[in-house]
Amino acid sequence: MVRIGDVWDRTLDVLRGRAGILAGIALLTFVLPGIVNGAFRSVVTPGSGLAMLGPVIVIGTILLLIYGFLAVTAVASDPAVDRASAFAIAGQRLLPALGVLAIVLLISLALFVPAIALMVAAGVRMNAAGGVEVPAGATGTLAGSGLAMLVALVAGLWLSARLVPLFGVIVNERRGLGALRRTLQLTRGSTLKLIGVMILYAIVVVVLMMAATSVVGVVARLLLGAEANAAVAMVLATVSALISAATSVLQSVFYARFWVAAHDREQRMAPLA
Repeated sequence: MVRIGDVWDRTLDVLRGRAGILAGIALLTFVLPGIVNGAFRSVVTPGSGLAMLGPVIVIGTILLLIYGFLAVTAVASDPAVDRASAFAIAGQRLLPALGVLAIVLLISLALFVPAIALMVAAGVRMNAAGGVEVPAGATGTLAGSGLAMLVALVAGLWLSARLVPLFGVIVNERRGLGALRRTLQLTRGSTLKLIGVMILYAIVVVVLMMAATSVVGVVARLLLGAEANAAVAMVLATVSALISAATSVLQSVFYARFWVAAHDREQRMAPLA
């Protein structure tokens, strides 16, 4: 079993020792897309011609984020990898990563099919205003859909924990779809600990993001004026992008170091098997 405390210690070592390389990757692949998205939303009017570029920007942002996660994973996994090598490795492994993530997305969506089917059977509908209309006489079916939704959320959390070293496997073991089965092997015995880490991480990120954007929003309003909506939105987008980038780097490094720890433990145990 992998010791989470040891993984965390190695994560801090990487963050301290390779901060410059990681910051350079994060600025290009995490921060820049967030700022571009924020600028786009703040200056483009919904329904205008430029609004049609929205999906293109979203797709480009997703690709850049995955590219960045792969690059950070390469840097955190191997001390010999520099920034240029990390970008090269990320480019080589981008297509396999997209294929694996597509399968993961389909599995995740499938988890919620029973809950959605029960909601439809109960007569839940969306109205023209985008609200949800719930009929009064289908309490049993609605309760079943709620239970199915809860089961899907728990299963999704379990799956997320089991896939923690996924990018580490894709980057370092050069696997494609076989990376899914491999990650299940590496996380065996560590699922509950990883779930705890993920829940704690999510709480910290949400609290940090809410606190930082609230304070910055108030300060920006005071400095820029109550009418400077676009400028304030841009400031908030920049702050959100910086916080998101920092937490994403922390998460990626931790996941990469978990792969290293699990892989090393497997190698040590192989002769005993």
